[in-house]
Amino acid sequence: MRLTIAFITGRPEPHLDWLLESLAPQVTPKDKITVLVIDARGRTPEALGARPYGSWTPNVRVSLPKPTPWQGAHRITSCDWWAKSSAMNTALVLCETDYVAFVDDCCRVGPAWLETVRRGARKRKAVLAGTYDKIERGVLTPDHRRVKEPKGKSDCGGGWLFGCTFALPLEWALEANGAEEGCDGMGTEDYIFGFLLENNGHRIDFVPDMAVTQVRDEVSIPGIPSIGLRRADKGMGRNDKSHAALARFRVRKRTEFTPDLRALRAQRAAGNLVWPLPDPDLKDWFDGQLVREMK
Repeated sequence: MRLTIAFITGRPEPHLDWLLESLAPQVTPKDKITVLVIDARGRTPEALGARPYGSWTPNVRVSLPKPTPWQGAHRITSCDWWAKSSAMNTALVLCETDYVAFVDDCCRVGPAWLETVRRGARKRKAVLAGTYDKIERGVLTPDHRRVKEPKGKSDCGGGWLFGCTFALPLEWALEANGAEEGCDGMGTEDYIFGFLLENNGHRIDFVPDMAVTQVRDEVSIPGIPSIGLRRADKGMGRNDKSHAALARFRVRKRTEFTPDLRALRAQRAAGNLVWPLPDPDLKDWFDGQLVREMK
């Protein structure tokens, strides 16, 4: 199987080694796996834990996220904000296989994770939505979807695409033009992506065998997740930005505020990829506020 595993991080201790160590016993000699790390801190593969794990020497590639108004060298905000959609889309542009799985940082994959992905890559009948256990400062939070549907749920709908890991054909992701970058600064990008995929006619299956355990020791405070990036909603109650995003984006088949990923992939294939730079006068689609003035 040829597979890209996209690993998105900006965390001081992302524990890529946990992923590689837990994956190693599941890899076969025929597998051609690339672990594509999109790292906001720009570290080397070796610094992140790339080394032989038993008989498997993982192929780890690292890239900075593409330029975004929300964080990094080209940000127009006063501090770094959440921009996972842009980082996910960086991975989709750089992906060199026709099947891709996403795994959050600080995760160990379960013993059936890779075989479940293999089966999904072979059949290509559905987007695979995996499951998780989260342990934060010693407190376990199980996936409520698994409590409700312990054997999984076929055709669960795009709203179930969240929680640390999922997998799909690259073409399906490109058909939707990736994750909606209108969610950057706020979040909700995972299930919005699920709705885009569903609206394009792709079934979403909740698959408990595709399991991960995520362990985080950092403390989260309101508006600043444990990764240390600012993230905020706007408005009140059902009139807030997250509800507006759900209403605006869930009916679409294609992203509204994401650059054309196929065009960027074509540039890369031709050897002349130039990432688009943020507009310094970008306004928040929700209320028209200049993004550079957001506090």
